[in-house]
Amino acid sequence: MGKSREEVRQDKAMRAILRGEAPEKRVMVGYDTKDETTGDQIDRLSDIMKEARMPWFCPSCNRVMKKRLDNKMWVLYNHCFECQIQAEHKMRVNGTYDEWIKSKEKENKIAWIQEQRESIEEWRGQKAPSVYNQINPDGQQLSKEKWLNDSEELNKKADEALEYLEEMEKNLQ
Repeated sequence: MGKSREEVRQDKAMRAILRGEAPEKRVMVGYDTKDETTGDQIDRLSDIMKEARMPWFCPSCNRVMKKRLDNKMWVLYNHCFECQIQAEHKMRVNGTYDEWIKSKEKENKIAWIQEQRESIEEWRGQKAPSVYNQINPDGQQLSKEKWLNDSEELNKKADEALEYLEEMEKNLQ
């Protein structure tokens, strides 16, 4: 197998450095934009990705975050798994762990109720489906099948479900 041009250039540069010589200088050429901006341009998406991406080191303890559980804890609590273990241990020692667990469960239940409410509202706004079936294999004839539904009955059931979800949410709070 032959080497690419870049590999050959890198080998020459490495040999020159090992001999004590200066490697050849390279000039990077980019494109010219219409407006005259100088310096590095930071895209708004790079800031968003910076917040979403897990850093290499934990901001709390400066440990390397390379475990899968570190990624999960970073998404949930913005620190590594070891820091979460220490935080939970401190809560157990202080006697606040059970309250913390109950509050997390309550938040999860409320989030589930809100998701269910949103899905019912979205479902309520849908119209009756219509399906197109191909009659002949030549693809020239289609039949339209339209389904009818009792919208009053469905709206009544949706209202009952929403009332039940509101009652559940009131009981949680």
